[in-house]
Amino acid sequence: QYGNLTVFPWPDNIIVGNPLQSLLYDDLDKSYQILTNNYAIVDLPFIKGLSYRLNTGFRSRFTDRAQYRGRNTQDGLAALGDASIDNVVSNNTVVENILSFNREFGSHTIFATGLYSYEGYNGRTNSMDATNFPNDFLSWYGIAQAAVVAPSISYSKTALISQMLRLNYNYASRYLLTLTIRRDGYSGFGEDSKWGTFPSAALGWNIAKESFFPLKTIFNTLKIRASYGLNGNQAIGAYESLPKFSVANMSTNSGTVIGYKPSKMGIADLGWESSATFNLGFDFGILADRISGNLNWYLTNTSDLLLARSISVNHGITPNTHLPSWTHPAVTENIGETRNTGIEFVVDSRNVVTGKFQWSTSANFSYNKNKIISLYGIKDENGKEIDDISNGWFIGQPIRVNYDYVWDGVWQLNEAAQAATYGTQPGYLKLKDVTGDGKLTSDDRQIIGRLDPNFLWGMTNIFTYSNFTLSVFIHGVSGSTIRNYLMNDDVQGAEVRYNTLKKNWWTPTNPTNDWVANALLANNMSGFSGRIYEKPDFVRLKDVSLGYDLPKGLISKMGLTRLKVYITGRNLATFTKWTGMDPDLTDEEAQQRIPMQKQYVFGLTLGF
Repeated sequence: QYGNLTVFPWPDNIIVGNPLQSLLYDDLDKSYQILTNNYAIVDLPFIKGLSYRLNTGFRSRFTDRAQYRGRNTQDGLAALGDASIDNVVSNNTVVENILSFNREFGSHTIFATGLYSYEGYNGRTNSMDATNFPNDFLSWYGIAQAAVVAPSISYSKTALISQMLRLNYNYASRYLLTLTIRRDGYSGFGEDSKWGTFPSAALGWNIAKESFFPLKTIFNTLKIRASYGLNGNQAIGAYESLPKFSVANMSTNSGTVIGYKPSKMGIADLGWESSATFNLGFDFGILADRISGNLNWYLTNTSDLLLARSISVNHGITPNTHLPSWTHPAVTENIGETRNTGIEFVVDSRNVVTGKFQWSTSANFSYNKNKIISLYGIKDENGKEIDDISNGWFIGQPIRVNYDYVWDGVWQLNEAAQAATYGTQPGYLKLKDVTGDGKLTSDDRQIIGRLDPNFLWGMTNIFTYSNFTLSVFIHGVSGSTIRNYLMNDDVQGAEVRYNTLKKNWWTPTNPTNDWVANALLANNMSGFSGRIYEKPDFVRLKDVSLGYDLPKGLISKMGLTRLKVYITGRNLATFTKWTGMDPDLTDEEAQQRIPMQKQYVFGLTLGF
């Protein structure tokens, strides 16, 4: 029992409800699942090394959810009782037929595989939302007595069929060859674009096994490899290629007239996104694998990307009702070409190995750079392919960028006359007039960094002394630029709640360029607001764990094979110049975004 919570703890602002109100909800959330996985292997006698394997999997899941928000909560008070009920039934089916051939002929080894598989999904959701209950006594069980009841039903079904042939050839464990071709069909694509074919080839050379290799005393493993192939992506919903309609009923004197309106355009030839990747790398092991790892360089060209493209409202399409009214409608389409290049490096080392003390390190580093190569193939009078400004896509630039007006400081007292030409004054925001035409227009926007980081790394060090083990994990992210939403002065609303961060505000006696005057319209120039973009690069002490294994002689008397006690700390420290909340958050404005919290875990590991 949580007692009686005050619905509006801030009497002067009834927009803000009690943040603990969810504790008073009546909640039901149960699921029931049947899962089965089976396989059968048959060695075919008429050809040596030939076998057949059948894999089957089936999962059926039923979810029963219900929630009632009574009058003792903000949501329930406004709606005079608010209930929602969801019953979800889903079924997943997987069937794989695998034919394999594996034989050795002297120094030659051949392993061939053929695959035919089916993956199916179907799901149905029955929902009901209701408001305006006569009382809270019956909770959602009184939904039939609610004044407003809205039922809804949804259904989805998809199928993926895959065919694959693969040949692996190995000569004396020195020369390796892999050839693969697969053909996939997905029901969600257009009628004439459901199938895609994706071949690949890979070569490997274990140079350390060659007799002429001069560094055998250093390298016990050194394999050079290269590969090239196509890969497909079908990450869209079940019916993205079809036009969609939403309910648009009308009320007349005779009652409700059922109607529909277009809500999303369909693309009849929507098909597979395809990525062509060239990879060059090597695996190494030094000093009897005291140091081991791999290094990879890759180049990926992706074409026919599956992207949600904003379109003009002139198409007569109305955005989804859960989106803001100003949001442009979108269509899922195969668009353009992008390029990704990067390097990945992984290394494991046993730094110290003695009788009682051991120290090992695992580290990984990755660098990635992407850019848009082409969009729609439409060129301007100079022969240059045009950008798609409405979607924030620019030829030659990263896929996700910030495109905005550039913060250029604060208008100072000696700039009063120039500020007046832009309709502003000293102490107010100064945005950069990129075109230099004496006015601020949409042409003055610029690309301000990329949204996705390009360098990520992580390092784990494990120290062991006798029965003690200490593990320390650190990771870092850098290379992105994101908007610092908390730098605005109006994050929390009006009146005295404007100021969310302590800033170096401009005053006549403090002519700073750090921030504007503490005034209602100071962060505005010619009708455009200024936004602060910062680099959220950080290094974080992610996990530290200290454990102790009790001596076996002691725990064996208790009938145990292992008894370990440990303490773990997570997100203990973050080193960054970011002035917002968590630098891992890409959208601080969204209410569901919660910064990483420090956690401490005490635990036992038992073995019997």
